[in-house]
Amino acid sequence: MDQEQAKSFLKEIIQIKSVNPPGNETEVANKLKTLFDEHGIETELVEYDENRANLIAHLKGEEDGPVLGLTGHMDVVPTGENEWEHDPFGAEEEDGKIYGRGACDMKSGLVACALAMVALKEEGLPIKGEVTLLATVGEEAGAVGSRQLTERGYAESLDALIIAEPTQNKIKIAHKGALWPQIITYGKTAHGSMPDVGVNAIIHMNEIIHEILGEEFELKYEEDELLGSPTYSIDVIKGGSNTNIVPDQCFTNIDIRTVPSQDHKQIIEQIEQVIEKVKKKYPELKAEIRTLNDQSPVKTSSEDPFVKLVQNVVKADGSAELGGITAYSDGSQFIHAKKDFPIVVLGPGETSTAHQPDEYVEVDKYLDSINLYQEIAKKFLT
Repeated sequence: MDQEQAKSFLKEIIQIKSVNPPGNETEVANKLKTLFDEHGIETELVEYDENRANLIAHLKGEEDGPVLGLTGHMDVVPTGENEWEHDPFGAEEEDGKIYGRGACDMKSGLVACALAMVALKEEGLPIKGEVTLLATVGEEAGAVGSRQLTERGYAESLDALIIAEPTQNKIKIAHKGALWPQIITYGKTAHGSMPDVGVNAIIHMNEIIHEILGEEFELKYEEDELLGSPTYSIDVIKGGSNTNIVPDQCFTNIDIRTVPSQDHKQIIEQIEQVIEKVKKKYPELKAEIRTLNDQSPVKTSSEDPFVKLVQNVVKADGSAELGGITAYSDGSQFIHAKKDFPIVVLGPGETSTAHQPDEYVEVDKYLDSINLYQEIAKKFLT
């Protein structure tokens, strides 16, 4: 497959509206499956839900050997309310860039993985072991596809994994985790003219938020040399039904990005302690915590042999410096496989354009990533 064909295939994938929600990733999976079928590469669809299926592809070598995993997600976030200059699903090419929702995050990385496997098959080199592609559903909403595949044992054969999230083809060996607690307070309705008869859930929530944002609340952690410190942000709050009704319910969602030294259960316990503190002031307070998202941080040792191998490949064309990223990935689920293996995040695309209007990928970076994955596979499996 030449460069024009590689660009054309990526454009076809970008044009598929696999927006999550609802996902509709099966159309992407089938498009990839057709490509693999044409080149004699074994595939398997793993259904998650209606119109949602993960795709597994196996490029098997002539002998037993290690298994290199490549992974990317097929869903994309909504286009948003802000106007785009380019059609979000037009896959327009201009000034060395391909525009479209998912062009950066992360259909370019996913397609590059697939085309690297096709290139290896066409080249016909004898490899030992296998290259396995795990194309997942639902990464943008809880990494549900990678969780399903991990629970079903699809990651247990892997000896190393490359996650093709956008890094401008720079090597990242760590990323933060995500913990999204939702706090709900329950009160009692009353007429707005008689607030003393009711129990105001918003007032109780205000006190809880005040404590969380106060100086006494402090997340327990050790700063990470690649990821720095954790962060938390109160990003959703909703309560009440009408101006003349004392609100009987209020909820807030918190986005906590964690580093490897932290324990998510301990963070929830800290929030529970805050609620108990507020109860001393408001004995009638009733509250609960629900966990909307729980993704583990990921970190691979810089001394891991696979990391060294990737560095040797990348430094031929660019910087082999190691780093970390603040977002989570499907790696948050794959690390829970029964077998340990190194994870490297490496892919085309500039993270700052992800989830933005006029998202794009630089064509050169996309084409370079195909070669990078191919060369890494060669060194790992030959």
